[in-house]
Amino acid sequence: MTKTSSQQPSAENKGRQLAWRAVSALLTIVLLFFLLRNVKWEDFSELLPQLSLWSLSVALFSYLALNFFRAIRFRILLDKGDTPLRLLVPITLYHNFLVRIVPYRLGELSYIVLLRSRLNYSMEEGVSSLFGARILEFLIIVMVFATGFFLGSEQFAQQRSQLILVIVLAFAAIVVGLYFAGDLTRLLLRILQRFLAHFTIDRIGWIKVIQDKLLELAAEFDRIRHPRLFLSALFISCFTYTSSFMINYILLRELGLDVELPIVITIISIGMFGAALPSISGFGTIEGAWLFGLTQFADYPVSKATAIGFLLHGFLLAAAALYGLVGYLLIHLSPPLAAAGDSEEA
Repeated sequence: MTKTSSQQPSAENKGRQLAWRAVSALLTIVLLFFLLRNVKWEDFSELLPQLSLWSLSVALFSYLALNFFRAIRFRILLDKGDTPLRLLVPITLYHNFLVRIVPYRLGELSYIVLLRSRLNYSMEEGVSSLFGARILEFLIIVMVFATGFFLGSEQFAQQRSQLILVIVLAFAAIVVGLYFAGDLTRLLLRILQRFLAHFTIDRIGWIKVIQDKLLELAAEFDRIRHPRLFLSALFISCFTYTSSFMINYILLRELGLDVELPIVITIISIGMFGAALPSISGFGTIEGAWLFGLTQFADYPVSKATAIGFLLHGFLLAAAALYGLVGYLLIHLSPPLAAAGDSEEA
């Protein structure tokens, strides 16, 4: 009986993972079919010569800066001031490469594994720092997108000053909510439990899974609930967004995008959202996000917007592969950090 009950959650988890991967694969196939059907290959021959060596070099440097600031943020969230950047920067470079090429975001696991094998950090430290980094990054993207959208939209031209105040207050409220997210999540769980107590629920297994996941989520939020740590990581996240923004801004300008800055911010933020959607290594969703942003906010034809989406995604893959190789070599050329017990014995 015990063995069966212990195996059931594992089977349920595998079923959910398979369902999620099936949805991701289907979404990728549908989007790629649509995109490839609408792209005109002559657009590539027109757009590629517009990318100068200078713009590509600056974009590559910006990608390096992006990963450097991500490594700094990991160091802050790990809350270990002695974490050597000689190892953390290469780990970040290699990790981001694997995230972009390994399907279903399984490349995220490389960060946790490398922290364990090269820095002797626990799995919990790796999970919490990675989770905190993703949450803070998403928060910055959402707020910058909202700012760019409302400031760039002609429909809200008369209310821009009021909207700026609303955005600032909303940002402050979200930051405070994120800081106390652990307590808020547990409060949500208690409300959910009281609500469900009035009903007869047949699928108790699903309810238990949801409750366990909420408790795990609350525990992860608690790990970043330190004023110095939280504010420092949030501050560095502004630099990660700026670096990511500069990569796309430079390339888009070279490819002929000529709109006001708030519109550019909106388009680039939408492109960033595409990487978070369920797909296989971002294929289809990233290009689709660029297609939506360029056609809706810059009046680009579908074929040209699709070609630009493929070029931008292709550049990021090439940059990730280049720096990922450098990171891989540096990881294996640098000696791992000795465990605390080993250093004391030495």
